[in-house]
Amino acid sequence: MIPRKFTVLDEDRIVSHLTSLEEEDRRLRFGGVVTDNYIENYVHASFNKESKWIGCEDGADIVAACHVAVVDGNAELGCSVNKNYRDKKLAQAMFDRAVTWLRVQGVATVYMHCLSENGAMKHIARKNDMTVVSEFGETDANVEVKPASPFTAMTDAYLDRIAMYDMVFKN
Repeated sequence: MIPRKFTVLDEDRIVSHLTSLEEEDRRLRFGGVVTDNYIENYVHASFNKESKWIGCEDGADIVAACHVAVVDGNAELGCSVNKNYRDKKLAQAMFDRAVTWLRVQGVATVYMHCLSENGAMKHIARKNDMTVVSEFGETDANVEVKPASPFTAMTDAYLDRIAMYDMVFKN
C-alpha cells in the first residue's frame, strides 16, 4: 500500500478509521481515553489548520493514518494502523511520506510524543535516528529534517501520482 495525502473529502473516512480503533489502541494513539465525539472534533478541526493527513487504504477503508501538524516551522506526527494491517511497514511508509512533504514545506524538525509503553512509535523513532527521551511515563522524540532540494519537490509530486494510481487501480 502506498500512502497518499488525504483531503477534506476523506474527513469522514479518517474519523471512521480512528473510531474503529480498539480501546487500547486509541489510548496509545491519543495518550488517554477519548470519545468518538472527541475524535470527530479533532479530525474536523485539523483540516482548518496548517496540517496534513497521510494514510493507506484498502479499498474504501482507511487502514492507517498519520496526522502531520505543523506549528512554527516544526511538525508533530501521530500515527495509527488497524490491528490487521500491522507488521506491513505502513507506519514507516507514512513517516517517510510525511518527511518528504515536510521537507518541501521547509519544516525544520519532526517531533513525536507518545506514552512510554507505545513500543511501535518508539521503534519508528529509533529507526529514523530520532532523539528519544522518556520521562514520567511519556516519550518525546525529534529529528532535524534535511533541507529540500528541487528534486524533493519533484519526488513529492511523483509520490502523490503513484499513490493516486495505486488507489484508482485497486478500487
